[in-house]
Amino acid sequence: MATHHILAMLAPAWGHTISYLYLAVQLLNKDPALVITILQHNQVVSQMEKELLTCTYDKKRLRILGVGDKDVVFGPNMLLTLFEQLTDGWFEALPPLAQGNEGWPRPQAIHFAFACGGQVIEATKPIVGPDCKTLVLVPCATASMIAHFNEYDIAAIAREIYEDEARRDGRSMDEILPQVSASWNGSDKLSGIVVKNPGVPDMYDYERVSYAAGPPGGLFSQLLIPAQKLAKAVDGYIVTTGVYFEPIGVPYCQEYYRKRGQEIFAVGMQTHELDFSEAVHGVAPSNELVSLFLQNALSECGPKSVLYISFGSFFFPVATPQLVEALVTTLLDLETPFPFIFSLGAQMASLPEELIERVNTSGKGLVCDFWVEQRAILQHAALGWFLTHGGFNSVTESLIRGIPMIIWPVGAEQPINAAFLSAEPNPVAMELIQIRTGPQIGPSLRGGPKITGTTEDASKEFKAVFEAARSVRGEILRANAVKMAKAMREARAGEASEEIIRLARF
Repeated sequence: MATHHILAMLAPAWGHTISYLYLAVQLLNKDPALVITILQHNQVVSQMEKELLTCTYDKKRLRILGVGDKDVVFGPNMLLTLFEQLTDGWFEALPPLAQGNEGWPRPQAIHFAFACGGQVIEATKPIVGPDCKTLVLVPCATASMIAHFNEYDIAAIAREIYEDEARRDGRSMDEILPQVSASWNGSDKLSGIVVKNPGVPDMYDYERVSYAAGPPGGLFSQLLIPAQKLAKAVDGYIVTTGVYFEPIGVPYCQEYYRKRGQEIFAVGMQTHELDFSEAVHGVAPSNELVSLFLQNALSECGPKSVLYISFGSFFFPVATPQLVEALVTTLLDLETPFPFIFSLGAQMASLPEELIERVNTSGKGLVCDFWVEQRAILQHAALGWFLTHGGFNSVTESLIRGIPMIIWPVGAEQPINAAFLSAEPNPVAMELIQIRTGPQIGPSLRGGPKITGTTEDASKEFKAVFEAARSVRGEILRANAVKMAKAMREARAGEASEEIIRLARF
């Protein structure tokens, strides 16, 4: 069997990178004639290599090409710098890759991360030739895909507004573009119109956009506009989901993109291969403070008693620090303790020093202002709930262990994930509503009290949700999460496996 080659360009975002690593391992294990090259920024490469050490695959058939500076200073322009260096590195590495050599022939397909492929797709195609297929990696649910990539042409809408003097209202194109991308409704402002996403309850437009990490601005549009260009140019999409998870969204999108002449490869939710065994293979967290806290909670409060809090490796609700502090204060003041671990590993994440000290001396919680081993924590017998931003990597890691969630959406497609995961008939999460801010304030189309965004109402909601988590409602959500874990494992050997084999040969 002739060797064939897949080339991947990944964005320097850990949640997206790690899901592709697990997919690459499966691709290699399914197809012994396949080799894979991954090009990534050096900022992430060492973390990738460390993760791969724990995976089983033929290491001779996977190589990582690192580009860019290893130590880009954190700051407001960090992401743009990373993407610029990634793009430069891509064009330097591509010509020899396109020529091929012994053992590593010309790529048959290129897998682009949606956040970086749009910047290079036009110039790449002439180099690799017409026989090389191109796919965009969308490591999330299909529910938000059409609205993100196809329903609204951000550049065209912004141009239309700019060319109309009355609608332009003295603004420059650079001012209009972020407003159009932030509104995500076909205009330049949130207006309370009803928006739809396949398989998700209808909502007002301001419910679909999160301002918790600050108003979506220039960076968001600078990433989304090239992503929309990429979506038009590729032969198809790789989505880390499946019919078992999205019984409406996946078939809907398969038909939608088939009519556009594009393929959908629904390869299943991606996390470490060991997580797909029902047995707990992970060791205790290596950090002694974390491990000791979990063991003490298990002894004193029993199994499934601990709440883990993390907003991921990138996001954090920096626009509402008073609500984050109210969350912690509510937990400390609960009459029946709800032991918790709060991870502040992301570069955006922070809490006041005095509050961290109060938590860490209370015996009720542990604030970790360092990177924690999330999978190891989620596998621990003491862990019962995950308060998360709703990023798809965290959702996957939680559900594969049968752990229900409390979702505080911070940005991107996370409000859609929150609405989907908390919806009947089989919810696996509770969505926090009163943590919304700015233009998000108003009634919710999905019922419940008006969204006020006040600390008082948020604190009341925190308390009510924590009570519900430890009631019959919580047990229902846990049972649903356990069922989903079973479906994920079955799909890995069934529908997802078939899609991965198909993808390897595309």
